Amino acid sequence: MTHLSIRPALTAAAALGLALSWSAGAQTGDPAPAEATVDAAALYNTGAAVIENSRDVELAAGAQTLDWPLSGRLRPETFWLSAPGVSLTGLSAARPDDEGSGRLAARVGRSVTLLRGAGDAAGDSREGRLVGVQGEAVLVQVDGRIERLTDGSPWRIAWPADTGSDPGGVQLDVEAEAAGTRALTATYQIDGPRWQASHTGRFDAETGELSLTTMAVIDNGGGARLSADRAWLVAGEVSRAGNGGPQPAMMARSEAKADVASGPQSTGDTYRYALDGGIDVPAGATRAVAIMAPHTFEASRRYRLENSLYSVTRETERSHAAVRLRFDNTAEVPLPAGPLRVYDGQHAAGLMGEATIGDTPKGAPVNLTLGAAFDITAERRLVDDSRTEGGERSRTAEITLHNAGDASATVDVVEQLPDTAGIESASEDRVDDSPVNSAQWTLEVPAGGDKRLRYTVTWTE
Repeated sequence: MTHLSIRPALTAAAALGLALSWSAGAQTGDPAPAEATVDAAALYNTGAAVIENSRDVELAAGAQTLDWPLSGRLRPETFWLSAPGVSLTGLSAARPDDEGSGRLAARVGRSVTLLRGAGDAAGDSREGRLVGVQGEAVLVQVDGRIERLTDGSPWRIAWPADTGSDPGGVQLDVEAEAAGTRALTATYQIDGPRWQASHTGRFDAETGELSLTTMAVIDNGGGARLSADRAWLVAGEVSRAGNGGPQPAMMARSEAKADVASGPQSTGDTYRYALDGGIDVPAGATRAVAIMAPHTFEASRRYRLENSLYSVTRETERSHAAVRLRFDNTAEVPLPAGPLRVYDGQHAAGLMGEATIGDTPKGAPVNLTLGAAFDITAERRLVDDSRTEGGERSRTAEITLHNAGDASATVDVVEQLPDTAGIESASEDRVDDSPVNSAQWTLEVPAGGDKRLRYTVTWTE
């Protein structure tokens, strides 16, 4: 019996470089079964999932069609067949229909059963006919009237399952130069499985140390079991046409094991993390696995106030400083892109904040913005704004930093300036390597005290 929630969806496919056809029903010949375990799988943190599998196939000379089992939901345009003396001339694959919209549309005009609850008590089932699909609702003729059912309805619809309409494989049109047994290797991409790095750290402000662990969260949303004798998680930017980034679910218990000791393998443009013993993740499951050994970094907590000279007004404006944590990646391995959360090592159950980092090579700096400081605030106001007949503009701004905490704080003040602006005067020394079109000061604000900065900028409009 097929049970469906009422949520139709659209599906589409494109054929590239070879003859391709979709089939919504049973295909010619015996359907190919789903592949239990494949030779190799690589999951990319950009969302790609690449499968590679080899089989010995008895072929006749000339053109023929053969069934190839699949692991997951195929992207047909990505299929590649490698074999000496054998060429791929076309393929035919079943239409993906994860949400059942195709089956729902095909059932219009036919009988359905309406079920409520378990459907095994008197009055919990009714027979009807599906007469139409309307957005996210269905129209069912029952007891001489038309009823509209939505996701919020207590009733659901069901009908006998058609086990022959889901082949779980692909039919390949091939041409062999000669008859005999050939070793065929297929490489293809499937939709659904993906992974993302997840970093968790603990910062000790007294020692200035950040202890960090990195897990890989593997989310198998492909609708089929993902099982491979060899498997890798790949970090790096690999472009894919019309594909978004991964959005894995929360971590579940770890069922896979990465080869942490050997570290990732560089391919020149990406890094590959080998999974010890391959991978085996049921459909719809999420697994987490450590992909690098824990590491301790020297880190510093600072505060940052960044504004534009254009935004300052004569009215005093008060804002909170951003909490920043900075460290250099001194580990012997890169840090793959993903969320990074930091716990406070000086307070039980304390969370400093979370941020997202990009792919970070060895030795590269990491700057995390973890939130806003409660006690570190600033007041900005425009002191003077003047123009000359020659088109020269001058502005003087004053920034007063307040520290209501019981410890001194280092605050980076960054002011974005007009393109041709120059600092005419400032009450504090600037940082020498200030970014282009900006001025930066690093100021110490005493506990329970204030620090004032006044600067004047001139430029030609």
